[in-house]
Amino acid sequence: MSFLSRRRTVRLSQHRTADSPFGPVRISYNPGPAVIALVQGPGMPPVTVVPGRDHGQIKVDGQVIPMRRGNGNRWALRRRSRTRTAVVRERTYELRPTSLRQARLLRNGTPIAEAHGTLRSYASLRDIPGIDARLTWSHGLDPTDVAIGQAMVLAFGAGAPGALASLAFSWLGFS
Repeated sequence: MSFLSRRRTVRLSQHRTADSPFGPVRISYNPGPAVIALVQGPGMPPVTVVPGRDHGQIKVDGQVIPMRRGNGNRWALRRRSRTRTAVVRERTYELRPTSLRQARLLRNGTPIAEAHGTLRSYASLRDIPGIDARLTWSHGLDPTDVAIGQAMVLAFGAGAPGALASLAFSWLGFS
């Protein structure tokens, strides 16, 4: 019974760094079937991410942050379905795709970052959709904003393909 009751240790074997207004953010992750990533930086709470364009999950200090799909522009159904909203304490964070490889990160309706992804994010074997994304941050942020914003982009990616791009990517073998 002790074998079943022991906690499993996950080793995060690969690392990347990203720039932020508070210094470098370290992104540690493991490749494989059960991908987990950790976002941490100076003064930031550790944020654990389980990436996935459709079913990603974020934990801040061990607390699961409920994620939901947004209800933005009714004419851009694909991008609306890719919009993600997270409520952390009294703040509402929203990752809203603006084009194929770009997204805007909002806190309580105010833009705090612009994310720029790559076409490699849509590859069929890509475990972490936002690993290659670059973020351009606004002013007036705190470390929690940066940690959660970086985690949301890491989990869900930057941008959303429209119907024609999705068809072309599936035909070319990208999704």
